[in-house]
Amino acid sequence: MSQRVKGKGSRSWVLAFTAGVLFIVVGCVACWAVYQAAQRDIRGENKVTLEVAYSPEKQALFEELVKRFNAGRPRTPSGRQITVVASQMEPEAMIEEALAGRFQALSPDSSVWLAQLELEWQEQHQSEISIVGETTRFAVSPVVIAMWEETARSLGYPDKAIGWADLLSTARTNPDFKWSHPATSSASGLLATLATFYAGADKTRGLSVADATAEWTLAYVAALEKTVRYYGEGEWAVIQQVLTKGRAYLDAFVVQEQLVIQFNERSKDKLVAIYPMEGTMWEDHPLAFLERPDTTAEQRLAYRSFRNFLLSRDAQMLVLANGYRPTDLSIPLDSPSSPIKAANGVDATQPKTTLQIPSPAVIQVVRDVWQYTKRKTNVYLVADVSGSMQGEKL
Repeated sequence: MSQRVKGKGSRSWVLAFTAGVLFIVVGCVACWAVYQAAQRDIRGENKVTLEVAYSPEKQALFEELVKRFNAGRPRTPSGRQITVVASQMEPEAMIEEALAGRFQALSPDSSVWLAQLELEWQEQHQSEISIVGETTRFAVSPVVIAMWEETARSLGYPDKAIGWADLLSTARTNPDFKWSHPATSSASGLLATLATFYAGADKTRGLSVADATAEWTLAYVAALEKTVRYYGEGEWAVIQQVLTKGRAYLDAFVVQEQLVIQFNERSKDKLVAIYPMEGTMWEDHPLAFLERPDTTAEQRLAYRSFRNFLLSRDAQMLVLANGYRPTDLSIPLDSPSSPIKAANGVDATQPKTTLQIPSPAVIQVVRDVWQYTKRKTNVYLVADVSGSMQGEKL
């Protein structure tokens, strides 16, 4: 009896000892795995970085979205931590950098730049292989004519629908009237120019090369362009100038709706958004993944994770709070907290007519033709040759 008891006690001790050793071994292996993972994190081996370029006018929104995404420490299915690194850049520079191999994703202010990137990529590589991969839209904003409220009321706002023809008539009859739109190197400038070509052709869809180069279209656009006071600066730069110089700077100018809201939230003076009666185009703020031969599956997963975050309810509410229209149509634009309201000079029920984006070939023709229809300028180089300029060169 005592021998059986002793035998059972010995076996129990052996089992306990074995279990203890196994526990220690498993614990050491786990600790080593955690240590190795931590070392990979430190060396960056356990991370996947998504480099994204975005357009300047949405800096506040995009930086906040990236900050919130990264704070959640998202990971790929294999456990690699995803980090988004965002760089602010004008769209044309963005395209150059993308062609040079920088960035895995782009978020310009309009899809027209993606079409341009595609054309240049295919020309560069003599191939029909596409560089623009998965694309989503997380914020949109119509291109409008911003006017001081008093100026708009003098044209019949808000009871009368106002369009490009009213702008032309006012500029012709009032030599003090000053209006501006950016050059076609910016999305708002290009989209506004496309809108005027549509107006000249009396169409809302299917603008063709024949339409864009028709005599009556060119005459209409040239007449309108000759009344423009300033070109060149993008919409963000114009808003900064108007904030600084006020009413004396311009009476009307082309921007996206979101910037009218932003201005009115920061200024005592009030702008209103005019949605041209002939039709309006939208800045659609895409997020596009770039497909290259060296693209990795992990980068593609990182893009999808960021995309899903941008389309989440919380992110879409942040989009709205910043004055953009969310692409989640279940979010009402007329809620009490929405900034898209008359108090901010905008109308959530507008635009009534949306213009179709023409083909890349037509867009290029419009950009080329615009150089001949736009108002010409005189540039003077002034040199000081007085005695004060004599002496050693600095």
